[in-house]
Amino acid sequence: MTQQRLELVLDDVVDGQPVSPSSMPVGLLNQFHDQVARFLKGAHPDIDLDTLRVSIEPGSYKLVLPAMALVSGLASDLALLRSGNVDDMDVKRAAVIEEWQKTAQRVKTRRYAVHADSAKPVNIHAGSHFERHDNAMWATVEKYIHGQVVDLGGKKPNLHLQLADGTMLKVNTSQDQVLHEKKNLVYRTALLRVRAEEDVATGKLRHVHLIEFVSYTPAFDAQSFEAMVAKGRKAWADVPDASQWVEEQRGAA
Repeated sequence: MTQQRLELVLDDVVDGQPVSPSSMPVGLLNQFHDQVARFLKGAHPDIDLDTLRVSIEPGSYKLVLPAMALVSGLASDLALLRSGNVDDMDVKRAAVIEEWQKTAQRVKTRRYAVHADSAKPVNIHAGSHFERHDNAMWATVEKYIHGQVVDLGGKKPNLHLQLADGTMLKVNTSQDQVLHEKKNLVYRTALLRVRAEEDVATGKLRHVHLIEFVSYTPAFDAQSFEAMVAKGRKAWADVPDASQWVEEQRGAA
């Protein structure tokens, strides 16, 4: 099975020379290597950077991680980044993205790229807008959410749920909740009851915590549906125009 590789690229022109493996200012080299290390590690103390191997390849200044699956939560965070959702990323990885964005806005020739194999690359430059926001009105809610579980577990247990619109949502769990789930839910659809903070204006969720996995076996019962339709027709049989009747009840007619 082919391992998915990750490319982290810095592109700039310094003193008239494009940066490359053979022409890289020492200060910029140290800064970029430190940022890449923090991006890979994130907020995961169990990730040992000494066990990871990267190569340096031509094409501006490119660091390549040959097997990104070795890095906890990285695939999910990249999916969030591709969707423009920096708020729900690992906070330390998001901080590196913000650093790159601010540098690119200050140094107009600077560009960064994050590219995982066949997935669409993320380009960070003076015209992009990757930054965290916290200017919304948040309300505490309990709700049911449905999607595909992409990742589940970890030292600090959580799951990443891909919603129907492709959005990736991080849900905090406990070890007991993971251990007591009898089925392996990874890459399966699931219904979750969660507690979260919801943006009143947009419906966006943050600080999502799992309350429970809900038993969910969706099925369409044609007989039951037809019975409900027949019951509805009978109840409305003496109403010649249902739409007009509803408008009258609302006082619009």
